[in-house]
Amino acid sequence: MSAKLLEVTNLKTYFFTRSGVVKAVDDVSFAMQPGQRLGVVGESGCGKSVTALSVMRLIASPPGKIVGGEINFNGEDILEKSQVELTDIRGSKISMIFQDPMTSLNPVFNVGFQIAETVKRHRKDLSNEQAWRRAVEMLDLVRIPDAKRRAKNYPHEFSGGMRQRVMIAIALVCNPQLLIADEPTTALDVTIQAQVLELMKGLSHEFSTALMLITHDLGVVAGMCQHVNVMYAGHVVESAPVQQIFETPAHPYTVGLLQSLPRLNERRGSKLTPIKGQPPDLTNPPASCSYAPRCPKVQSRCRKERPQLMRVGRGEQEAACFYPN
Repeated sequence: MSAKLLEVTNLKTYFFTRSGVVKAVDDVSFAMQPGQRLGVVGESGCGKSVTALSVMRLIASPPGKIVGGEINFNGEDILEKSQVELTDIRGSKISMIFQDPMTSLNPVFNVGFQIAETVKRHRKDLSNEQAWRRAVEMLDLVRIPDAKRRAKNYPHEFSGGMRQRVMIAIALVCNPQLLIADEPTTALDVTIQAQVLELMKGLSHEFSTALMLITHDLGVVAGMCQHVNVMYAGHVVESAPVQQIFETPAHPYTVGLLQSLPRLNERRGSKLTPIKGQPPDLTNPPASCSYAPRCPKVQSRCRKERPQLMRVGRGEQEAACFYPN
């Protein structure tokens, strides 16, 4: 087994608001190997994006603050880095694709300049001309037609799918070791979504870049990822290789997510099975199992204790459940 590229241990990220302390990420641990593609799934508000922003040290403060844990990247704790050191890491070693490409791109600069700017920030030995050529190369690599001409265009002159390709070009231009993609296909139609995802998968393989993919879509996870972390109420409740998640889900929440999806082999007109109830209020999370009020398998122990992530006898599969499937 190769050395771990990223190791997150007991991460806690809280938001201090007038309504109370929101425990958005509470004791999350996971690891990634070089070149690995990890999917992070769960309902809105479960802590997926906050986990990613914590890894990048981009939590807005105030109100947010990382109050505990470690984030080790290549054996060095990100939480101990100065802002100058973080600026050198972001973009060159760890990159992130945000949800909305239109708000992530500067509307007053052409896209070639914005890609070249990233190159110049991390490759000070390159001239402006060399950085521009690299920008055009990246646009061509992400399959934007007539890249040399299109590099001079502004973000509003691109479609949503093309803007997302520009964001991928910016994220990969310095060959980072880790790429974090936070719902990179939001608001794209299914055809463009498939193209963008296939592009990311191919580039990840070509550059040996580890990929953390945050998404609601388990279908995307099935086609893109090697390993999956299922998050609920600020915790990782199940972690397993992607095939095991779909074939033998262990946590009742994972089972609920899979049952709520339409399937091609189901009879037409069949009703989906929703997960009843609502996630807990993270300003006052329960000390017991956070999924207990919605769980069809709940027992008295679940209402008294919080289960920890443990092996469930299926290889690498782990689940935070006293009574896994």
